[in-house]
Amino acid sequence: MTHLYSTIRCSKCGREYTIDDVPPNDGCGGRIEFLLDVEAAREIITRESFRRAATGLWRYADLMPITDNRAVVTLGEGNTPFLRAERLGELMGLRHLYLKNETVNPTGSFKDRPICVGVIRAMQDKSHTVVAASSGNAAASMAAYAARTGLRAVVFVPSTVPSGKLVQLLVLGANVFRVQEEEKGVDPTTQLLWDVNGMAGWAPVPSFGPFNGFQFEGTKSLGYEIAEDMRWQTPDWILFPTGSGGLLAGTMKGFMEFEQIGLIDEMPRPVVVQPEGCAPVVRAHLDSLTDQIEPWGPTSTICGGLADPTPWDGDAALWYLRCTNGEAVSVSDEEVLRWLVQLARHEGVFAEPSGVAALAGLIQLVNDGVIDSSDTVVVPVTGSGFKDIGAAKTQLVEAPIIPPSKDILLRFLENKSDDR
Repeated sequence: MTHLYSTIRCSKCGREYTIDDVPPNDGCGGRIEFLLDVEAAREIITRESFRRAATGLWRYADLMPITDNRAVVTLGEGNTPFLRAERLGELMGLRHLYLKNETVNPTGSFKDRPICVGVIRAMQDKSHTVVAASSGNAAASMAAYAARTGLRAVVFVPSTVPSGKLVQLLVLGANVFRVQEEEKGVDPTTQLLWDVNGMAGWAPVPSFGPFNGFQFEGTKSLGYEIAEDMRWQTPDWILFPTGSGGLLAGTMKGFMEFEQIGLIDEMPRPVVVQPEGCAPVVRAHLDSLTDQIEPWGPTSTICGGLADPTPWDGDAALWYLRCTNGEAVSVSDEEVLRWLVQLARHEGVFAEPSGVAALAGLIQLVNDGVIDSSDTVVVPVTGSGFKDIGAAKTQLVEAPIIPPSKDILLRFLENKSDDR
């Protein structure tokens, strides 16, 4: 099979690898990076070649760190709907708003893009166990692909994980451990993940780049798909709900590679959106004198999937923000919940708080005059509302119980305020 990497090396210690001997990480704490062979890619990757390719993430197989494409195991990840959000755009004062609906990935979140690559590579490297630390979505994805490939899944989750996410993990057959916090502001799940890192036959497959460098390559597919969805144009802005930073960094890597190959002409401007209760990347971006991201400390937000006090891929996200003139904003939980409801009622897409936080950031930038009404904007909706039913329930009133009477039905409907 074709491989289009010129160099594979650790960003911290500089050690280089080949596609066959590269590990998920080399233990030094750096992220293993896969650098594109641009000249070779230009010979093989064209707009026409994608028209002939299959659908889904694996249409980009030549740009993925897999050793044998014939052994790829898929659940149908990628190829998610690209929706023009006319009604929501009108509410926000935007004429060109688009949603990339990642909630319809196999396990309900964008995490299937990176995690499927990590699990498949683990299988090809003869690992027998995959292990992750996760608030829920990455772990669910890993458990699903482990079930599909026959690998054992071991998952470390916070003790406060929502019950819906926990049930999904258990049904998928994962060995789930709720890990108690012992030190304020220190994630106990990643502590334990470091402890088991390097065990023979175990492959770490969280969504953090320093643990598994293969997974950035899967997230690139989101950038690739949006470029194709937009017929090789790019939006003015793309807004990312951000925890560890991997979604933004991986997606922007995809756009950058397509620009290097010559498939698109320019990069979009990215926006990091984080909850006010955990915004270390926003804080670092606003402090233009530093490239260091300090741990946030104790977190407080309804966006559990974004509550990463130590953003493992924040350095990469920060780099893309600064080299593409991006923005960063923090948003309140109240605004996140507001736009969770508005998204559902105006576009029919039900998202969890972490999956919809970027919309709260978008309206803030529109109101501040940073984003113009004529700009083209893309927002990935990253996680299904079925992941956290309790959050949505806080915004609702109980459905009335009525007798089978048309008159009473109409009276209720007349008196009901409709905020659509």
